[in-house]
Amino acid sequence: MLSTTSARLVAVKIKSANKNIFRALLSLASANLLIRVMGLLNQVVVTAKFGQDQHMDAYYVASLIPTTLAPMLASALEASVIPVYSRLRTKGTREQASKLFSTLLNLLIVLSIGITILLLFFKTELMTLLAPGTRASTLLIAQDLTPFIFPVLALMTLNSFMECLLNAEGKFGWPAYAGMLTPLTTATVVLVGGNSFGVLMLCIGTLLGQLLQLGVIIYRAHKSQIVYRPVLNLKLPELKPIMSAAWPALFGGLISMASPFVDTIFSSYQSAGTIAALNNALKLNGVPTGVLFAAVGRAALPYLANQAAIKDMRAFKGTLRLYLWIVGIATLALTIFMTFGARLIVSVIFEHGHFTAKDANTTSWILVGLSIGLLPTAIGFIVSRAFSALGKTRVLMGVSIFSVFANAAFDAYFGRIWGGFGIAFGTSLYYFCTMIILLVTLRMMIGNLNLLTPPKELLDMLWKVGMGQYYIKWVNWKESGMRDFGLTHAFRKKVLQIVFALAVFAAGAAGAVQNGTLTVRIAFGSLVVFALLRYQYLLVLAWACINVFIGSNLPLFNGNNLLSGLTLPTLLLLFYVPTKEAFQRLPALPVWLFYFIWILLGMGISPIALQEFMTIWTTQLDFLAVSVLVVLVIDSRKKLLGFVDAMIAPAIFIALYGLYGFATQQHGVVDPTTGYFRISSIFYDTPPTLGLYLSVLIPITIYRIFTMRSFLKICAGIAVLLLLMVALGLTFNRGTLLAVAIGLVVTVLFLPSSKMRGIAFGAGTAIVGLVFLGTTLANIPILSRFANSDISSLNGRTYLWQALIDHFDPAQILGYGLKSSDVLLTQLQVGFGGGVIATAAHNIYLEAMFEHGIIGLILMLFGFLAFGWCILKKYFTGKSFDQKLLLAIAFGTLVSIVIQGYESNDIWNQGVGIYFFILMALPFARYWDNEKPSSTTLESEVQEQVDPVNEENALTEQEELATV
Repeated sequence: MLSTTSARLVAVKIKSANKNIFRALLSLASANLLIRVMGLLNQVVVTAKFGQDQHMDAYYVASLIPTTLAPMLASALEASVIPVYSRLRTKGTREQASKLFSTLLNLLIVLSIGITILLLFFKTELMTLLAPGTRASTLLIAQDLTPFIFPVLALMTLNSFMECLLNAEGKFGWPAYAGMLTPLTTATVVLVGGNSFGVLMLCIGTLLGQLLQLGVIIYRAHKSQIVYRPVLNLKLPELKPIMSAAWPALFGGLISMASPFVDTIFSSYQSAGTIAALNNALKLNGVPTGVLFAAVGRAALPYLANQAAIKDMRAFKGTLRLYLWIVGIATLALTIFMTFGARLIVSVIFEHGHFTAKDANTTSWILVGLSIGLLPTAIGFIVSRAFSALGKTRVLMGVSIFSVFANAAFDAYFGRIWGGFGIAFGTSLYYFCTMIILLVTLRMMIGNLNLLTPPKELLDMLWKVGMGQYYIKWVNWKESGMRDFGLTHAFRKKVLQIVFALAVFAAGAAGAVQNGTLTVRIAFGSLVVFALLRYQYLLVLAWACINVFIGSNLPLFNGNNLLSGLTLPTLLLLFYVPTKEAFQRLPALPVWLFYFIWILLGMGISPIALQEFMTIWTTQLDFLAVSVLVVLVIDSRKKLLGFVDAMIAPAIFIALYGLYGFATQQHGVVDPTTGYFRISSIFYDTPPTLGLYLSVLIPITIYRIFTMRSFLKICAGIAVLLLLMVALGLTFNRGTLLAVAIGLVVTVLFLPSSKMRGIAFGAGTAIVGLVFLGTTLANIPILSRFANSDISSLNGRTYLWQALIDHFDPAQILGYGLKSSDVLLTQLQVGFGGGVIATAAHNIYLEAMFEHGIIGLILMLFGFLAFGWCILKKYFTGKSFDQKLLLAIAFGTLVSIVIQGYESNDIWNQGVGIYFFILMALPFARYWDNEKPSSTTLESEVQEQVDPVNEENALTEQEELATV
């Protein structure tokens, strides 16, 4: 528990802190106001000189990376350096502070220069990524501007770092006012050379302005006796806490940095000038942003950090509540003013020179969309500073990840409907979501915030201005007057419930008028979603039982939004359950998360439609989300075995359905070389997909057999295993049969006892013999396709792979986008003998390289290697016999899937691949923490049962097992 101080000490500390904060706030707010005013003047000059055409679009695209990346680095520095540097100044010496400052500055110089060089090297790919929908001429202009605008990154980062250090020293004025030099210099340079050199002067002016600002800040640092030393001591003890706090904030900032990138990407698909209009609206929106809550956040952070350091939560909550009220009231007034006065504001400020009335209309609507989100933006900004002060920067990382996905989804939907205004509105909407998440999380961490209670300082201010009596009257009316009218808390709660019910009814009625069937689906689907959110084990059972049928050739499971009903609660639960614990239990999951994020970055270059891209990508993200839930939800043996049975049950039906298809010559294809019928069961006409699915379920069935202790159950389990193996054989898929055989051999080698390995080799040989005997008696030559002449080209797959390699460019960092290999092969129509071989790569490695670049391929390979490393590490350190058995099964399946990846890409099929990820997650579930170490053989299990009553049953069980 966080301790609190006495009331008197708290009052003194709050008063002192507030006095210092107000002093700093005055400097920062006034400086920010002047900087924003200078920035607006600069923007007036720029828009009057260049208007809002493709040249301005090109400039904003080119400047997006440095102007977004630099504040992200500054935010990470502010969250990590100020608390550590403040403590060192208080408890350490000037020399220690100087060494820390010099080391950090030198590290930052090297890092920023390196990033700048890297950005310049990949400038072509970056410009294409940021604005995939713009014209080629605009992209060329942007590429030409990058050498003059990318170096701004290093200067902005150094300026932000020096400003943070001066703020920690209590120096707020000079660093803040120095920011005016950049817009003033830029405007001057544009006026002098804008007509001759165009938007190039914008880049040069920004560069010169940042240099002048750095010079002023260095001079002020020298006056403050901040001494620079040419040292780079990486062994300083203060670096560890700084890095520990910086990397989550840095990662969170990197994720949140994707939000303006997402806005730019979607804006590039709008009409020319939309990118410039969005940035002009952001400039106007940035005036209250910088003057109010940015200034408050920067001024209050050091004092919030000090209050958190001494665990004075009462003072911490009081300071936070006070400035949330101040910023909230001011921002609410600004929201009303800027929303209803947007057209007038834009006309007065921008509508000059080349800036036309049409440009003003476009910009004003975007400003309205952004102004709607001013209040949640302000509250979220201040609350995020509270998390930084508490040192809980990892929370910000998780919220930032959510923000990117929410922003992309809202931009995609509303941008398609309302254009530029829709993109701005989507941005405001995700700010509302972020604000709610931050407030709820902070309340869970430090207790009730009492945000609806007016701060004492505001009440004192009301009394001083003679308005205290009105507040007293309002409180009396609220507490007594409302009670006289029967407006009690219970009554108001009931009214709110009725209003909410009426709102839902009205929405349902409106929906019924538009689309009655869809409304009914949403109504019943929402009940199911809420139930799955509440009962998480039921959710993972639904994935195990239903998932494989979604998208199959069974009409019952198609067109009913079943996948959406499972995906929505699954992804929402990622922000509720302790995902961090799942990542710690199975470290391979973060690697896959990076891979899926890398795929998302190629959203703008993918040849498929945006809606289709998001559907496929979200489905792949389900693999990760379900794995997290499996790790966290499976916490007992009963749940584990029930979940395994839930996976095996649909496999039995699918295998029987495949055998029925073989008997009736349906649901499959005829092999053109051998003439044999290859079953595909519910997977349309794709036997390899059925084979891949069974290659995962067969090992799971083997594990389930080993967990049985009844003779009849074991016989039933072996019958199911034989059924699945026969169905696998009838796919006549050579690669799958070979991979499964190798995977099972690997599994046997890793079984946790020599006795079990011997039994498995013997039983396995017998079962394979039975399968071959049965198929031979039925005149079904399973191995006949191994003798075909097309085996050298792997059924023509090598021609497909060669086509992809011939069209691959390693310089494409992000590749060609999701499903680009399918689009290319569809266009090329690769084939021989007058027929087309296929329109898919049938190789997950070449597919990943072509679609997501070499980095994407490396990330995917790291994902598989991480699975293997985690399994082997747990196998050699684990003590549970059953867990080692499951680990052996999982490792063998991993080997099998990696081999099959060379001829099939069905691992990314939603109905198949998710079972592979589930199997990889099962050995790391919570259940194994409670599992007691067991003996290594079945014999010792029986021998340890010394109870005379159970001895006879134990011996009988041993005989039954030996018979099997």
